[in-house]
Amino acid sequence: MAKKEKNDSRGKRIGKYILTTVIYCVILMVLIYLYQYSGLTSVHFIYNEF
Repeated sequence: MAKKEKNDSRGKRIGKYILTTVIYCVILMVLIYLYQYSGLTSVHFIYNEF
């Protein structure tokens, strides 16, 4: 029996690479947003009124 090799087209590989890059960028941006939103350098919300 001959082994079947999976040959992806060049366009499919480029599309997969771009999609993976976009997903990682979105995850990174969400993590940066959550880090900024947490306000580690500011006081906690409960103490703002005192």
